[in-house]
Amino acid sequence: MRYVCIHAHFYQPPRENPWLGEVEVEEGAYPYHDWNERITEECYAPNTSSPLLDEEGRIKDLVNNYARISFDFGPTLLSWLERREREVYLAILEADKESRERFSGHGSALAHPYSHSILPLDNRRDKCTQILWGVRDFQKRFGRKPEGMWLPETAVDLETLDLLARMGIKFTILAPHQAARVRPLGEKKWMDVSGGRVDVTMPYLCRLPSGRSLSLFFYHGGVAFDVAFGGLLHSGEQLAKRLLGIFSSRPEPQLAHIATDGETYGHHHKFGDMALAYCLRYLERGGAKLTVYGEYLEKHPPTHEVQIFENTSWSCAHGVERWRRDCGCRFGYRPNWHQKWREPLREALNWLRDTLATLYEREAKKWLADPWRARNEYVEVVLDRSGEAVE
Repeated sequence: MRYVCIHAHFYQPPRENPWLGEVEVEEGAYPYHDWNERITEECYAPNTSSPLLDEEGRIKDLVNNYARISFDFGPTLLSWLERREREVYLAILEADKESRERFSGHGSALAHPYSHSILPLDNRRDKCTQILWGVRDFQKRFGRKPEGMWLPETAVDLETLDLLARMGIKFTILAPHQAARVRPLGEKKWMDVSGGRVDVTMPYLCRLPSGRSLSLFFYHGGVAFDVAFGGLLHSGEQLAKRLLGIFSSRPEPQLAHIATDGETYGHHHKFGDMALAYCLRYLERGGAKLTVYGEYLEKHPPTHEVQIFENTSWSCAHGVERWRRDCGCRFGYRPNWHQKWREPLREALNWLRDTLATLYEREAKKWLADPWRARNEYVEVVLDRSGEAVE
């Protein structure tokens, strides 16, 4: 059996003025008030009701793409949508409910750490809070426990994976170059798959030093790149055919899947939501079965295990260095542009974190039995600002 899954990662940084709690006018987003509004109009909203056209270019159906793909939203973005674009927000939640009926009880939505922190660069305590807050936010909004969690920039290390497994997360998605070696379950000999040579059509079991484990999916890098940067969204039919081209001739069940920024479908590429809708309908009519990761994992558990390259990500050729030093990555092609400022900034922020942690722990112990547990539980106040919850 052949399956297809398209994952979309939706995220915007919090743009609220911390004193006002609202997003101020952003001139670059003109004619919209701010970038959140503009991207909602171009992407988040269209994907809740994307038109399918007939041969004569007339609308024959409107579909909610979120109900047929796998997706995650950053919690802070969902918070903004809930307050300012409630109709879109409710359509996203409804899509997850609809997807559970379509995909054997498994929802389209994945969780996301509370903010877009590069988790391998966090200490264990901060990783724990980020993941826990992300899980709690997901449960409040979607009314169920998350099966999977998207990692910001797919940045990963074993400690992060262990914390995911500890909190009940069953799987995450990584880039193909993050796989180091694989072997069939029960065998001793490893096979080197570095350089993106991993077979992306199957899930893998990742055994962790603690004795825990979780499953990893590695998306198809070539097709994902062409969706994001290669113009593949000019044709929904061509996208569908490229996805079908991922399958090999082996008879076992296979999963063809990609992962990109969700804003690709409408914001980065105009009418990308329509190409996605057409692609999904094309696939539904034959050639493969649409699925989500949770459903596929239940039906076809891993037959192989994998070891990863730690401290890697999908967007930096140097691992996670672009978030802590002058790694060589460039934007804008300016000859004198550099990132030398990043290392002292990262060091200063780490120093501030550690200094304040000592102060917080000392002072909070005067009123709290466990200051760090109190911080973790404070998410309940963040998610419910009512007077009763705050008290």
